[in-house]
Amino acid sequence: MLLDKDAKPDGSRAAKLKEEFKVETCDSAHKAFEQLRGASYDLLLLGTSLQEMSGLDFLKILRGMDFGKDQPVIFLPDKKTEENLNESFKLGVEDYLPKPYDERELLMRVRTVLHRKSERLDHAGGELAIAGIRIDPSQRACLVDGKKVKLRPLEFALLETLMRRSGRVLTRPYLLTTVWDMNSDADTRAVDAMISRLRRSLGHKAAKLIETISKMGYCFREPG
Repeated sequence: MLLDKDAKPDGSRAAKLKEEFKVETCDSAHKAFEQLRGASYDLLLLGTSLQEMSGLDFLKILRGMDFGKDQPVIFLPDKKTEENLNESFKLGVEDYLPKPYDERELLMRVRTVLHRKSERLDHAGGELAIAGIRIDPSQRACLVDGKKVKLRPLEFALLETLMRRSGRVLTRPYLLTTVWDMNSDADTRAVDAMISRLRRSLGHKAAKLIETISKMGYCFREPG
């Protein structure tokens, strides 16, 4: 679904996408909530402004609903700012592409997100337990000291990557290419924002296992 104040059913903005995917367009937040509640969408392309609210406000509400907490989203802001970049990744977007963007670039990003989603489903590793954190990729389940913790898809993928390489320092560019499947020279602030969100989700005790390595990246380190 393409959700944007300027979205039109026959608009050129979705022309390239429609050559390859089934695309529904909407310019109303209220209508979009109804559609998302009643159907399953592989991906939501979300603009900055809608008829009734901002794109980020829409995303905050969506994440609080059962049908929207895991909805894959690419955020398409009218312009790139530090605030909307950090906030969108804290809310678990899969990618971020500010306007004006080339339609071919958008098509590439959509393909990447959908391919990554498919890869996670098809190639999930086995269960893993380290220092009170247990993950089961086949169910995308996470337990911390025996208690279930809800993680969004990118949070889970990030945690699994860190845990499977426990003790190793993983640079931000490495995490971008491994978890996000983005170029290593892309904006690394997406990694920092998602690490912060993951730590909050895991809780204070478990969050300490993810160590920040100054000027390099992050390391999942067992207490020793």
